Amino acid sequence: MIQDFNRSQVRLARLDATDVGMVQGLYDGIVNDRVIALNGLALMALSRDGKVVKLGQLAASPDWYGAGTVILDPQQSRWLYSIRDDSSTAHIHLGTPTSDTVIANLPSPDGNAYYQTFSWNPSGIYMLKEPVGLGGAGPFLDYHFPIVRFDLSTNGVTDISPQCAAYGVLDDGTLICGRTATAGAIEVRPPSGQSHLIQVASGSGSTGTAYIRVAVSPDNKRLIVGRNGSKDPVINYQMAVANLSSSSAQAFGVLDYLPDAWLPDGRVVAEHICVIADWGGGPCNAGLDGTYFFSADGATHSLFFKLVGGAAVVGYV
Repeated sequence: MIQDFNRSQVRLARLDATDVGMVQGLYDGIVNDRVIALNGLALMALSRDGKVVKLGQLAASPDWYGAGTVILDPQQSRWLYSIRDDSSTAHIHLGTPTSDTVIANLPSPDGNAYYQTFSWNPSGIYMLKEPVGLGGAGPFLDYHFPIVRFDLSTNGVTDISPQCAAYGVLDDGTLICGRTATAGAIEVRPPSGQSHLIQVASGSGSTGTAYIRVAVSPDNKRLIVGRNGSKDPVINYQMAVANLSSSSAQAFGVLDYLPDAWLPDGRVVAEHICVIADWGGGPCNAGLDGTYFFSADGATHSLFFKLVGGAAVVGYV
């Protein structure tokens, strides 16, 4: 899938770069092999065959934070989203094809954040304590926030302890957590059993970590990140991969690429990108900028296509 912000549309392209479908709006995620997008207040679904259907209509427009702004149940028959008021109270909407109802009004957890929807999968419903008024810039600026559980039977939230700055939740409830106290590490926290850390990078970045674009493989066995592949103070992006059971990540591919999507056959779709000089960027050929396929072992790569400015690969379906 390609999010084209210039045209406010999500395009579905074959692996030969041929477009097969398009839906107007902003990319919201993938649910059971369908691309979900929000076009104004209309919640839309795009299938692999290019067919577009309208799932329903939102009653209000949420603050947009990309995938997970509206979360859908696995059957795509219900969805949740959060509307924040001036006091950061979160008004939680439950939508269906024929209705939209406010089911909870959740006060700010600390006066500086509100509850924002994040994920709905077989293990449950999850939200984030999303701060307001954030900004900043830097090569590893990648904000992630404490995750909580939402109970649809009580319409209440429950904190997860110890706190987890969530990068993802697997279908079995395993949490993928950032660790600001342990620079460069990711915690894998199963719903039962012993959690462990994967050291994916060294040093610290703009948010206490030194990695970005964390993603788990389609088989839920590995993760990939972008990190610094050069020696301080020079920065060149590099991908790194690790088994979820490992204690450290290994370099994947060559310098100056960041992951976009992980294909079921093990290949990685990645973007060539140079770190800007103001951030300490090292030598890098911006003429290579584009989207590439990397082999499953990272040994080879080939150009997929060069996207226009304002467009990016956002996932695979």
